[in-house]
Amino acid sequence: MAETHHEIVKVWIAPGCIVCDACETDCPEVFEVQEETCIVRPEAVSADFTKPLTPSIITAAEGCPVEVIKFESIEVEGPEPWAGQEQEQAAGAPAAGGAAPAAAGPPIQEGPPDPKWSGLLSDSRISHRGRSDGPESREPPPPARAPVEAVAEALPADAPPDARAAAMIGSGFSRPRPGIADRIRKRGEGLTRREIGLISGTGAILAVGWGGIAFVGATFGAALQSFMVPKLIKEPPSTFRAGRVSDFPEVGVYENFKVSLGVWIVHLSSGKLVAVSTICTHLGCIPNWLSNDSKFKCPCHGSGFTVDGINFEGPAPRPLERLKIYREGEFVMIDKSKIFRQELGQWDAAGASIDV
Repeated sequence: MAETHHEIVKVWIAPGCIVCDACETDCPEVFEVQEETCIVRPEAVSADFTKPLTPSIITAAEGCPVEVIKFESIEVEGPEPWAGQEQEQAAGAPAAGGAAPAAAGPPIQEGPPDPKWSGLLSDSRISHRGRSDGPESREPPPPARAPVEAVAEALPADAPPDARAAAMIGSGFSRPRPGIADRIRKRGEGLTRREIGLISGTGAILAVGWGGIAFVGATFGAALQSFMVPKLIKEPPSTFRAGRVSDFPEVGVYENFKVSLGVWIVHLSSGKLVAVSTICTHLGCIPNWLSNDSKFKCPCHGSGFTVDGINFEGPAPRPLERLKIYREGEFVMIDKSKIFRQELGQWDAAGASIDV
């Protein structure tokens, strides 16, 4: 079976690049790292350009930490054209005991420079920046730079990336990216989009953090104030005017003020008018007046009271309390602050009732 190998004819970068510079270090002929992403150089869209660089492209793809470098390859008959280069370079070394060459690495190629190398050195970059002589340059270009041919002749064919970078910097084709200290000193000249985004993101995080602290502090302060400040409850007045005497002509129970003031006005058959408290003497529930049964009945525990307030059934231990009632001209006045209790003999005292 004839020997075959694979050559890359198409290469691209999928979304998700983290701008780590690894691909440009492994294969700068194909990949260019910019400020926010990495791109494939325009000349690398040609299959004739990418085929000889197949090993470097595969190395860059395998070294990508996020695996976004993709490529397509075709199967080609014959041995790999780049195979055996290491052995050929090793064969050029001196025999044992011979003099060592003046410089390590393969010999410098003779003759005119390879056009591929000339184009590479003309367009090379060493960092995320654009070309040092481009419109976005923040420093004036150097007054002169070494010819492309001289740089190509000075570099071995397989020079490592750091040697190529050093040669390009020394020749004036590119400049190292300024450090963070230099960029801070030149803040007045403007910041890159990445730096602006970093500063904005940090400011937003700090704003959210301080806003959360302020919210928690305000909530805690409001809760503390609510706990420390006494609650003021609006209570009805203890003395009030119940109406005219003529408003209670019939014998019976008047519930005008049961809900609002907690008082029953009772016209007794004896001709007296009394004010009875609506609080059950058992556990403080509010009884209901049952006109058909002529009694007050507590819904909580079944205590019963006659129309004049005497307890006769259930657990209530004593009669309902009466409140002070008196005349003020033709009006009936009630003072809830003064209480009269039957078991203490106070129902016959002045203020416990009035004559109608």
